Amino acid sequence: MLFADVLQQFKAGQPDQLQIEVPEQWGQGRAVFGGMASALALAHLITELPAQIPLRSVSVSFVAPLNAGPATVSRRILRQGKSVIQAMVEITQQDQVALVLLASFGAERPSAYQIKAEAAPDSGTQVMVLPKQGPAPEFTRHFDYHITRGSMPFSGGTGTELGGLIRFAEGESAAVGVLELLALVDAWPPVSLTLLNQPAPASSLTWTIEFIQPHQGVETKALTTDWWSYLASIEHGADGYHHIEAKLWQPDGQLTAISRQTVTVFA
Repeated sequence: MLFADVLQQFKAGQPDQLQIEVPEQWGQGRAVFGGMASALALAHLITELPAQIPLRSVSVSFVAPLNAGPATVSRRILRQGKSVIQAMVEITQQDQVALVLLASFGAERPSAYQIKAEAAPDSGTQVMVLPKQGPAPEFTRHFDYHITRGSMPFSGGTGTELGGLIRFAEGESAAVGVLELLALVDAWPPVSLTLLNQPAPASSLTWTIEFIQPHQGVETKALTTDWWSYLASIEHGADGYHHIEAKLWQPDGQLTAISRQTVTVFA
């Protein structure tokens, strides 16, 4: 099932607690791909919020594996002011909380300070393509990857960076909004896996992603089939936990999102 088709189950006017179907063919180890799980939660939330107040930040805790099949998504507005909205979403499955998402929305404010982010780094000329068959997780078939910095997963690399270009695979052509951005950022394997010389489990414990303006205008300028630039680095790793910072740039080189993850590595 295509990403856009999955999100068709969310519409304005639905109750705060909603029964949904978590899709098949989006697996990642024991659970559904984290970018899809997060998008399911956020999709239920944004249908009831003012479109003129942009999403600024999302924090996700992956509490338990979310599997394909029926689940319940529940939203709650924690506080709604004139310019800022704070909200929470839970996804439960078989009476177990699987995911908790906190979202912060904020309207633009007048400011004398404008600090421009760095443009996307040079993608380089050496390209490694992540295969769609073999040991790669099921969900990766929905994306195309050109790795231009770092090593392939489980290749015993020595660097702490991983990056390159990413887009949704053929057939997924659509305008890009915040839900698609969640998927594009989280679709990359953790840098940690490039250090290993054989397959081993790893999973996200927490994830925070901040959306940079003018991403709200991206919907009219970029498609899921355009190439987006990505670069991640391990800032610290020890005791089975790696702290990873990453950035995503839209096709014209402007910074779109900043991501931080705590990843558990069982190796």
